[in-house]
Amino acid sequence: MPDMLDLESSFEELSSLEIAKYLVLPINASLDKFKDKILKLKFPLWLKLNSSEHKASLGGVELCESFEELDKKLRSFQKNFPGKKFIVQENVSGLELIAGLKQDKTFGKVLLIGAGGSYTEILQDKTFLILPSTKQDVEQSIKNLKIFRIIKKKFYKLNKLVDLINKFSQLKIEEADLNPIILNNQQAIIVDARISIQED
Repeated sequence: MPDMLDLESSFEELSSLEIAKYLVLPINASLDKFKDKILKLKFPLWLKLNSSEHKASLGGVELCESFEELDKKLRSFQKNFPGKKFIVQENVSGLELIAGLKQDKTFGKVLLIGAGGSYTEILQDKTFLILPSTKQDVEQSIKNLKIFRIIKKKFYKLNKLVDLINKFSQLKIEEADLNPIILNNQQAIIVDARISIQED
């Protein structure tokens, strides 16, 4: 059976890719001990439960506008999720996309690209590539999506998105979801991930 990695471990597996700045808080952490590191990040910040489960559905995701609000919400999280770690992460705005790796019985390893975040299930705007693929294949797949019109209209960094997804597709990972990847005028960057690693 595969192991589903939590957010912290997933980011370690994806260390070669662009990831939004974050800080992992130890179990029962007192925020005052991490104040200097946290203030180096830019508010608003996301506070997230470090879990391989769907964090939002568990009530484990909150946006915090200040250090005081972050401290208050962390204390609440620690009561609701005892014995768990939490992640503090910079907020990045832009278009949300998803990239996933799946194992298909017929085609082998397959790359999913599509609209991400809260729009993943609503829009059902996605495409699949049989791996291995080229950067040109990845770019064309993105251009086939309905949301490409937004990327083009807003002059978002398509080349950054292509590079990130192409690198992701080459990682030696059994299954994974990057959701969302945030794309804007400066970057394409991962803000959440779930990775499945096959046990030996």
